[in-house]
Amino acid sequence: MTHSTFDISDFQYLQAFRQLLPRRLLQQAVRSACHVRTRLRCLPAYLVLSTLVAWFFYAPAKLPFIVGWLCRQPKRLPSDSALYQARARLGWGPLRWLCRRVLRPLADPARDPSAFYDGWRLLAVDGTTFTVADTPANERTFGRASNQHGGSGYPLMRLVALCEVGTHALLRWITRSFRVGEQTLAARLWPQVPPGALLLADCNFHSYALWLAAAGGGWDVLLRVQAGPKFAVDQRLRDGSYLSWVYPRRGKNKKARRLRVRVITYSWTDEHGTSHTARLLTSLLDAAQHPARVLVDVYHRRWEQEGVFREIKAALAGRVTQVRAQEPLRALQELDGLLLGHWLVRAVILEAARQKKVPPVTISFTGTLRVLRYRLGALPETPGRWRRWWQGILEAVGREKVQRRRRRRCPRKKKVTRMAWPAKRREDKEKPIPMFVIVQEAPA
Repeated sequence: MTHSTFDISDFQYLQAFRQLLPRRLLQQAVRSACHVRTRLRCLPAYLVLSTLVAWFFYAPAKLPFIVGWLCRQPKRLPSDSALYQARARLGWGPLRWLCRRVLRPLADPARDPSAFYDGWRLLAVDGTTFTVADTPANERTFGRASNQHGGSGYPLMRLVALCEVGTHALLRWITRSFRVGEQTLAARLWPQVPPGALLLADCNFHSYALWLAAAGGGWDVLLRVQAGPKFAVDQRLRDGSYLSWVYPRRGKNKKARRLRVRVITYSWTDEHGTSHTARLLTSLLDAAQHPARVLVDVYHRRWEQEGVFREIKAALAGRVTQVRAQEPLRALQELDGLLLGHWLVRAVILEAARQKKVPPVTISFTGTLRVLRYRLGALPETPGRWRRWWQGILEAVGREKVQRRRRRRCPRKKKVTRMAWPAKRREDKEKPIPMFVIVQEAPA
């Protein structure tokens, strides 16, 4: 690749992508995070940065294809080795800088009421894993999952993320080795929770540090708690819940450092007639303003984040490994770029949903990706048509309605034949699972 055949002026930056991530912002990220001054190259650093983010739109493709997609009829595409060296020069810093400056809550209380509960912005926290390329460096850094039958086929990266439930946008995330637990990673996310949010979490995240961070940060918590911890009844409430305390595990004066919580116990019956019981803990103490039955329904919206992870991994389904980088720092760089691309797609979906006046979760994510792949390449010739062209993209995205969501019809069973659980069969899918929520009285 030489200057005579491949010049920086050949890159006509994609106008639709410029509306999502302006070129000025990308150049600022490169200047702020790259400490080494680089010369003017045929492949500028800001274009490499935008390529890593736009990779999510065509995740199974190779990077040279993404460069050709972002540019308008380039004379010569860069080779794989040229892009590999450009990624190494760019480093992980610009992606981290871009995440801190760009990622923000998308929902507005006036225009997106479905993303809020009684004024609280609904957020969820959960974790997942991503497979990375099977190299010695990645295995040493990230590790593998293992059991009595051996290790996993690929090294795994563990990710814990904050998600805006109403828009499916990931606001903050942290990625480390598979050996690091979710609670350890989540503790670094508590300072990132914005004030006025209601955090939904699974029983894995219950800890005194979480409640202390919520009390000092101005946000509230609604999570499920394990069956082990005991919560003494301090005051019974009319809706069947009761007030109790959360104590620190270590240190002196535990009673002076305790925090007030509210306990909600509810039960449901599955298709076999078996009754199950669960407990919720929340910092919303007013039973008249926040009835127990309403909070149970709000907590079930936590499963929206499982759909977010499914969206991301479905977009990466064409890859042998979800993160292709051969080295740990480049793996972190690649994953940050892919998750930033998911945030951009969700921003487009929100804008289209506002025009159609529908909740963002009712618009198909895969349909939106399909529209963006085909329409972003058809750039109009004259700048005067760009705005109308972009409005046409939003209208096309708004027509991609998701099918009506069905409740789980197939009973939860283990697929592993070594276990004692029965295998899933075709006739099981025809059995609907009734869900009866009964808020139980506080124990005596």
